[in-house]
Amino acid sequence: MRYHRIPAKGRGLCECHDALIRLHQVNKEINVTKFRLWVALGMAAVIVSVAGCGGSGSSSSGSPSLRVINATLTHPSIDLLVNSTVSISGTAKDAISAYVTPAAGSTAVQINDAGSSTALVTVLPNLVAGNHYSLLVYESGGAVQTVLLTEDYATPTTSTAQLRVYDAANDAGRLDVYITAPSVDLATLSSPTSTLTAGSATDALTYSPGTYRIRVTGRGNVADLRLDIPAVTLANQQFATVVLTPASGGVLLDGAALIQQGVYTATRNTNARVRLVAAVSGNATVAARSTSSGASSVTIDGGSIAPSFGYYVLVPTTNTLNVTVNGASVGTPAGTLKAGSDSTLIVYGSPTNATATLIADDNRLPSDTTAVKLRLINGVTGNVGSLTLTANSNLVGAGVAPGAASGYVSVTGSSTAMNLSLTSSLSPGIFYSDATNILTVRSVYTILAAGDAAKPQFLIR
Repeated sequence: MRYHRIPAKGRGLCECHDALIRLHQVNKEINVTKFRLWVALGMAAVIVSVAGCGGSGSSSSGSPSLRVINATLTHPSIDLLVNSTVSISGTAKDAISAYVTPAAGSTAVQINDAGSSTALVTVLPNLVAGNHYSLLVYESGGAVQTVLLTEDYATPTTSTAQLRVYDAANDAGRLDVYITAPSVDLATLSSPTSTLTAGSATDALTYSPGTYRIRVTGRGNVADLRLDIPAVTLANQQFATVVLTPASGGVLLDGAALIQQGVYTATRNTNARVRLVAAVSGNATVAARSTSSGASSVTIDGGSIAPSFGYYVLVPTTNTLNVTVNGASVGTPAGTLKAGSDSTLIVYGSPTNATATLIADDNRLPSDTTAVKLRLINGVTGNVGSLTLTANSNLVGAGVAPGAASGYVSVTGSSTAMNLSLTSSLSPGIFYSDATNILTVRSVYTILAAGDAAKPQFLIR
């Protein structure tokens, strides 16, 4: 039912009634028939006046409906505050809340850790009366961010369903999306369903009701698998949004399927990316595999002559890492694989006494578009102590022990070669320098100091 408010001021019922009385007094000489006609017209005017009171905004279609999705990496439970008041409390990670109905218009919405008074992020969405929204809360670049997803797309025609994919993974670069039947081999496909960049979405794609598999790869490389959602089931006349968010390493993805005004199903990445750094001395051959008690086994590097810097390989986090040097097994690497992460597996020391260590990588891009993000890994063999690296006189890492890595720093990039200079805690002056490498802005690099102490070198990737 709609209610129309009659304002205190303006042309109302009383004014129209007074006008009728004055009209009757002025025209009291006319006959009864004409008078009745005037009365009928006057009462019609009253009805129009009453119906018109309240103006163009008097008809309300209801409040907007808003719910929250916790797609964060590190916040187990969150609260949603509207105009500084808790409206939704304790939404768990990978869950969606019920709807609340804030006022329409630009509304201050804040996300806190559950029970906390400190804002993680505050946004000012414009909420339209009668519309439905889901506020997706996720993490990118170490910060909590949000995306407001609308849930009022037109209902698909009978015997069809629709699906769109939204990319919120700012650091993952251009992505290819493949939407197929669950059993389709990705390697047999000649082209993706769609290509995405951060902040973009596919069109609403129409499918028959059924179950579909969604795989996301790096642009133009089906072997570079970033996410595999094995099953998204679409019912008749359902509309679904699949959302891509960054996993912990910045390149692999987490995903979720949101049924319009319905359920939310999260798919966390269960894999990690690992690359081998062979830094042992004596031109030894280093190999690495990941194995499990089942049939799954992945070759990270079939065997490379040190020093060498390998490429990332997708590895199930439930697998065990196995390393060999010249065919002899090396002890289990220190460190553990984490889902969604990127890691460098460094093997260093002498061939007969090698050590393997897993180092976490952070491949999230620098926020400054003029900067380069750098770090140092000390893989030099011999009595060199700790190492310190500068790039164009900017400190990158100080006092980095053998087999360890510095933190990442951002330095101003250049279109010319960067002067990389290394010093050792056990040697006076410059230990090693190189001014031949051009490092592209808004990129991430690991600089590996490798080789024997008598003849060090840089390997950069």
